Amino acid sequence: MTVSIEQFTGALDSAFIAHTAAGDIALTLVEATELPRRGLPEQFRTPLTLIFAGPPAPVLYDDHYVLDHPALGRHQWFMTPISSLASLPRSAGPAGQRYQVVFA
Repeated sequence: MTVSIEQFTGALDSAFIAHTAAGDIALTLVEATELPRRGLPEQFRTPLTLIFAGPPAPVLYDDHYVLDHPALGRHQWFMTPISSLASLPRSAGPAGQRYQVVFA
């Protein structure tokens, strides 16, 4: 799969299933952002980051996870937790974990 921002903006607010040792966990893609190229040669893809929202528990630690999506298929990506919304105001969204996948 060639990774592009267009693929992921079309999948915003949709569920991905992460297959983990704790069982299958539904994650929602909440953000897809292109990163600055900063002189990156044209033959390389534009870097981008994906932010997923997940349940408060279990917490998924830095690791490679297999994620399934009905339109994008099955992929193995390195994902890392970046924050918990438990201490933020309710306006920030439901309590839970946030995870990041970076394509550099």
